[in-house]
Amino acid sequence: MSLTAPRAAGPYHVLMSCCGAFSAITFGLMSVLVTLDVVLRNLDIDLIPASVEITEYMLMVATFIAAPWLLYQGGHIRIDVVANLFPPSIQRVLAVFCNALGFFVCAVLAWQSWSVLQDSHHQGSVVFKELIFPEWWLSVPLLIGSALLTLEFLRRLYNDFSRNEVV
Repeated sequence: MSLTAPRAAGPYHVLMSCCGAFSAITFGLMSVLVTLDVVLRNLDIDLIPASVEITEYMLMVATFIAAPWLLYQGGHIRIDVVANLFPPSIQRVLAVFCNALGFFVCAVLAWQSWSVLQDSHHQGSVVFKELIFPEWWLSVPLLIGSALLTLEFLRRLYNDFSRNEVV
């Protein structure tokens, strides 16, 4: 059973690395924003009135963009207590099943995200909070993340069948 991160494989590796780097930078900026907001509020300065809203959006974006990178690195949670009770051949079947299920769920999520994005765009829906922007913008990170997760699960399925080992 191989749980190590895949070796560098060209443009796809670069894409996944960019997802990880983007998310890390976003989480870092989010920490700076929250810290700055707390310090300024304690000084009775409301310099960034939309800071909570911005932080919420940053959290959503960073999470959905980090998910494909995390799966690519083999960093997702694996509950293998039960799987380890079985011989390697059954473990492989379980891995294929889990990767196929992940592929299916993420493909449906990507399709639904695209559908929601299109509906929101065609209706011209707008988010009215501290910030005002088109509602479909909120669907973009979910669409990108779920599409990349679908691609990563497909890659894992391909590896399951081409190398005959559990990925």
